[in-house]
Amino acid sequence: MAEETKRTRNTFNKTRFALFVRTYVAYSIKNYLISKYKIDSKLPKSQVNRLYLDKRTVPEISRFSKGLIVNYQQLWQFIVLNRSKRLNRKIKSDEKIKAYLSIESEIITLKTARQDKENIINEDYERETLSPAIERAAGNSLRNIKDDFIFEEQLEKLQKEYHRWYYEIAYKYKLPTPRILPFILRLIT
Repeated sequence: MAEETKRTRNTFNKTRFALFVRTYVAYSIKNYLISKYKIDSKLPKSQVNRLYLDKRTVPEISRFSKGLIVNYQQLWQFIVLNRSKRLNRKIKSDEKIKAYLSIESEIITLKTARQDKENIINEDYERETLSPAIERAAGNSLRNIKDDFIFEEQLEKLQKEYHRWYYEIAYKYKLPTPRILPFILRLIT
């Protein structure tokens, strides 16, 4: 019984980390730390290990891993070496997780487009980015619909579902949403 519980917890943590590295929060913090420390992910592995292995060298990663209860070594490899875990095929095929990942991908796309356009850092509220991201993700999943009325009707239903699923997955796996990014940045700096 204890072995099964340990295996379940291990699978949960692997899935949680694999989902986390695909979020906008992870993307933002990774970019922030890369620019702050001028980390070059193209360095040979031996050189990177020598430069950044000490926790004191990048204390933000240590604080971030403690704050979000994520494995430090995996987080360090994600940020410094640009490595991330694969998602299990069984989990990747879950419709709710697919929706969550597509929404996070759209948030990254929207935020990078906005930053390129404005070229300033601003703290957006979650609804300003999340709603368009959900709309785009839901619209992308609807295909081969010729009638605009039917498309709008199905899009509206799917948006409500995607919104619910997004928070359901974020809650289940204890994943941060874009709304708390400013708080996380204050935590690690």
